[in-house]
Amino acid sequence: MSYPSSAVGGRESTNPKYLILAGTEKSGTTSVYQYLAAHPDVVASARKETDYFRSPPPHARAAYETLFPGAAPGLLRMEASPGYLAESHLAAHAIATLIPDAKLLFILRNPIDRLLSSFEFHKSRFLIPRELSFDAYVTLCMRFEHREIAPAEAGLGEWFLRVPDAGRYAKHLQDYEAHFSREQLKVMTLDRLQRDARNFMRAICKWAELDDDFYNGFDFVRANVTFSPRRAWLQRAGLRVNDALEPFFNRHPAAKQRLLRWYKRINGKPAEKPHMSPATTRLLLDYYGGDIDALIEHFAEDVAEARGWLAKYQPLAESTRVYMDRGRQPEDGK
Repeated sequence: MSYPSSAVGGRESTNPKYLILAGTEKSGTTSVYQYLAAHPDVVASARKETDYFRSPPPHARAAYETLFPGAAPGLLRMEASPGYLAESHLAAHAIATLIPDAKLLFILRNPIDRLLSSFEFHKSRFLIPRELSFDAYVTLCMRFEHREIAPAEAGLGEWFLRVPDAGRYAKHLQDYEAHFSREQLKVMTLDRLQRDARNFMRAICKWAELDDDFYNGFDFVRANVTFSPRRAWLQRAGLRVNDALEPFFNRHPAAKQRLLRWYKRINGKPAEKPHMSPATTRLLLDYYGGDIDALIEHFAEDVAEARGWLAKYQPLAESTRVYMDRGRQPEDGK
């Protein structure tokens, strides 16, 4: 189905429209950012994660527009900053103040899977000490949340100590519901993206009034899949190159995929599997249970897959060791 990208009421629209992929981390956001960036009626931010609305105010429309180079009238501006959901108490109000007509997309994932994947990802980026176990990490996060320990004492940045809380989606989505209409918010799941990427993108197009025919023959290549490095020095050099060339790679994702395949051959190995004890498993089941119930009650069929999220861990809570399910490589997203 086709939608006019620049006409409103028969006249050319002079007000830019915005779509923000606002969460969550490690839930396919990089892949969906690239799929949307390829659409002819979309102009993507030069850097995937602008994090503009996580920065201190004041925020200005002119400054925000500079993040979308080459944005012609009528093109939908799109960025993907997963941290906006985790920091909903700041970002929701800031976005609503500057661009109140924006549409916001949230892709959610089993919160325990997401926490394990985030831990693995940040270790591969040297942001969490390699020697820190997952159990010890969760303990530090809970102690921080209960104000028993400061980031300096924990030896971790505050952002990484708040990763478990970022998985309490219903809690954070309330901040967005307080500032935006339900029609402006779209909540989906990584499960659905993994199951049928084409129809996933068609649903987004229908909501965002984009032509969904574009994705009929589209090649849905996954992006930002976590792996472990063989050589730390080479990984650090690679991360610096990736950061410096991100705007180029975002414009030419195929070039990045070719380079990444070569890099993985010389410095990649399967991602290390974090493990957690039965005690940590039970803690996380309790930690997320009520929030998932609220999410299902509020968003119903939009998050139908959430009904089975914690069930996979129930029988494992009594095991001597729980390994992350690697049967399906998780999608992206920082």
